[in-house]
Amino acid sequence: MIDSILTRVRDCLLPVVLCGLTLLATGCSDNGDDNDNGGFQRQIDSACVNVSDTIDNLASAPTLVNYGFFTDFDPLSYATTQDSDDPAFNMPMGYEPALISAVNRLSNDQLQFTSIGIGNPFSGIWLLSATDGRFDMVGGGITALEGRRYAPNDPETALITFGAGHVQFRQSLLVRSEATIMDHDDLDSSTTVGALRGTTGESRLLQLVGITDDDGWLRASTVITFGDNATLVTGERTHKITGSDTTPGLEERTRLQAPGDDVPLIVYLPSETAQVEAVTNGDVDAVARGEIGNLIAANNSDGALRVTAVDTENTESGAFSYPNTTTGDNLRTTMNDLINCLTDNGNIGFAEWNEDSQTFQTRATRNAP
Repeated sequence: MIDSILTRVRDCLLPVVLCGLTLLATGCSDNGDDNDNGGFQRQIDSACVNVSDTIDNLASAPTLVNYGFFTDFDPLSYATTQDSDDPAFNMPMGYEPALISAVNRLSNDQLQFTSIGIGNPFSGIWLLSATDGRFDMVGGGITALEGRRYAPNDPETALITFGAGHVQFRQSLLVRSEATIMDHDDLDSSTTVGALRGTTGESRLLQLVGITDDDGWLRASTVITFGDNATLVTGERTHKITGSDTTPGLEERTRLQAPGDDVPLIVYLPSETAQVEAVTNGDVDAVARGEIGNLIAANNSDGALRVTAVDTENTESGAFSYPNTTTGDNLRTTMNDLINCLTDNGNIGFAEWNEDSQTFQTRATRNAP
């Protein structure tokens, strides 16, 4: 089962990259040391040829980086607990933390990271690198949308920048195995879909089923329910929901019902774990999430769940966020050089790491000056 899952992820997201596993005269090689007596000269991967210069620029003193990570996006970025009082809350796990660990190794410890957990809600965490003084950079499976760079309701003030894309996302639905749902067109007023507020999973779902238009404006007469059971009814282009820009006042939405028999009821759930539990228990008919998380959840379900309705028309990149300052830009530039080396300029990603969790450490060891 896991082999087929990994094959699907690999085929869908990134090509298999053999550089680093095969000895190639044009870049990849063994780990032989320089040897004046006829031994092999150590070569480095082609994406890493300038890394030594980047690390030399750090050599005057180690750079301490406060790395904020989202704690509830298994397998991209997570902690074993959502209890912020538990020390484990600040111990990152998953794909992105593995990449950060390899950056530390590749830099010869010149970049040293202090990890700080960021819990739910997910919405807006990308801005924390600029608005919360605890962080120098923030990660957590964040889709690098241009609109997310800006202050709320201020399209002229870019608070953050995004670094090099290091993972590819496509949206999908997670359903029970016996469900007849095969595509977003199968969702109608008889179905309920779980979503997380402020995610690309939510915004893309609303577009695909026609609850919002391409600019995120909700259908007129959509009923939005809040935690205190208060409701709001939208007018024509009065309220919008996108992955980066949501009308103020909708932050605590718990349900969304648009008019018409052709669209599902949207129920907002508090966490990734709650989403999987809700579809497993039959509380919702589907959950809208990224393909990677859904594939892992399906694989862990012992056949109870499956992934469907993969959005093949829209692939987006995940990246770290940095403050839009001189210091932030310097850190971003350095990180980009090292991440591009470790990912072979984006050709090595989640599928390869999921198959071999040491893939980034291997490249870091091979290419460190």
